[in-house]
Amino acid sequence: MEPVTTSLLDATMLARIQFAANITFHILFPSITIGLAWVLLFFKLRFVATQDEWWMRAYRLWVKVFALSFAMGVVSGITMSFQFGTNWPGFMQKVGNIAGPLLAYEVLTAFFLEATFLAIMLFGRARVGENMHTFATFLVAAGTTLSAFWILVLNSWMQTPAGFEIRDGVAHATSWLEIIFNPSMPYRMAHMLIASGLTCAFLIAGLSAYQMLKKPKTDTAAKTFRFAVLLGAVLIPLQIWVGDLHGLNTLEHQPQKVAAMEANWETGPNKPLILFAHPNETLRENQYEISIPNGASWVLKHSADGIVPGLNDYIGNHPPVAPVFWGFRIMVGTGLLMLALSWLGAWYIWRQQTFPKLYLKAMVAMAFSGWLATLAGWYTTEIGRQPWLVTGVLKTHDAVAAIPSPMLGLSLTLYLALYAFLIFAYISVLFYLARTAEKPTQLNLLTSN
Repeated sequence: MEPVTTSLLDATMLARIQFAANITFHILFPSITIGLAWVLLFFKLRFVATQDEWWMRAYRLWVKVFALSFAMGVVSGITMSFQFGTNWPGFMQKVGNIAGPLLAYEVLTAFFLEATFLAIMLFGRARVGENMHTFATFLVAAGTTLSAFWILVLNSWMQTPAGFEIRDGVAHATSWLEIIFNPSMPYRMAHMLIASGLTCAFLIAGLSAYQMLKKPKTDTAAKTFRFAVLLGAVLIPLQIWVGDLHGLNTLEHQPQKVAAMEANWETGPNKPLILFAHPNETLRENQYEISIPNGASWVLKHSADGIVPGLNDYIGNHPPVAPVFWGFRIMVGTGLLMLALSWLGAWYIWRQQTFPKLYLKAMVAMAFSGWLATLAGWYTTEIGRQPWLVTGVLKTHDAVAAIPSPMLGLSLTLYLALYAFLIFAYISVLFYLARTAEKPTQLNLLTSN
C-alpha cells in the first residue's frame, strides 16, 4: 500500500480533526450516562428496600446530572451524524448498506426507549407510583446500554469487518449475525461498559468529595462517596483484565495497531516493554527510550520468546505512531492512578478511618479522570485504525468530501469555540448542583459503615 501524506491544512486532515472534535465532545456524555443509569437504578432499589432517605436524596441529585448529560449527548450526537453526509459521503456510499441499518437500530430500539421513560424518571414518581418509577429507571438504564451496543457494533465492525461481501464496489451484508458479533465487538463492548462505570464512579466520588470538603457534615455526600470509591475499587481490576483480553484480540486482528501502541519497529522475540520514548517515524526508531527487557513479549505473548509484530512490516499501512503510543500510555497511566486511589479509599473504609482532606482533594482532582482515560483509549483505537476508515475495505482519504479547506477550517474553529464554552458551562453546573444539593446536618458519617 502506498503511504498517504497529508498536511495539517488539507481537506482530509481538517475533516478528520473536525470529526474527532465532534466525537470527543459527544463521547464525554455517554461515558457518564451509560454507567450512571445503572447507578441510579441501584440507588432506587436500595431506597425501595430500606426506605432510607439517603438513597432518595442521592437519586434526586444524580438524576439531574443524568438528565443534563443525556441532553448534551443527544445534541452533540445529532451534529456528529450530520457529518457522515457533509464531510464523509464516501463512507455511506461504500458501506451504507451496513452502517445505515445499525444506526437505525440504535435509534429505533434504544434512543426512543431512553427518551420516553426519562420523563417518568424526572417528573413521574408522584404520578405513576413507586414500582412504575423504578421500572422506568430500569428501562432507561437498559436503553442506554442497548444504545451503546449498536454504536459499538458499528465501530467494532469498522475495526474488524465481517459478514459482508463487495459487489460493484459496495459492501453488502451476507450475515447480520457475523456483522453484529464481529471479532472485536465483545471485547470492545465490555471494555467500554466498564469504562463508563469507572467514569461514573470517579465523577460521583469527586463531586461527593467536593461536597464533603465544603460541607463536612453532609451525610448523603459521605454515603455516596463511599459507594463510589468501592465501585471504582471493584471495577478497575476488572477493567485491567478485560483490557488485556481486548489487547490480545487486537494483536490477532490489527497487529499494526499493537505495533504502534508498543512503538515496536522490528518483528521478533524478546521485545522490551517501552515505558517512555520519542517514536521517530522519519528515522523509524525510538529516541530517549526507557523500557523493561522482554516486557512486551511477556505482556502480548506471555513468554519472553514471544514474537511481537513490528511496524516495518507495515510501511505505508500503519497508523501514525506517536499519538497511538502516547494515547495508550495516558489511558494505562490514568487507570493505574484510579487503581491506587480507589484501593486506598477502600482501605480507609475497611479500617473505618476518617478520609484525610488531602485524599478528598485528590479525588476532586480525579472527578473527570474517566473522561481522560476514555478519550485516550478512543484516540488509541481510532487513530490506530488509520489509514483505514473500514479496515481493509475503505481508506480514509477515499471517503472524504471535496470541501474547500478554508470552509472546513472556519466550521472547525466555530465547533471548538462552542464546545469549549459548553464544557465549561456543563462542569460549572455540576459543581453548582453539588454545592446546593443538601443542607448540612448534625450527622457526620465520614467514618461510619
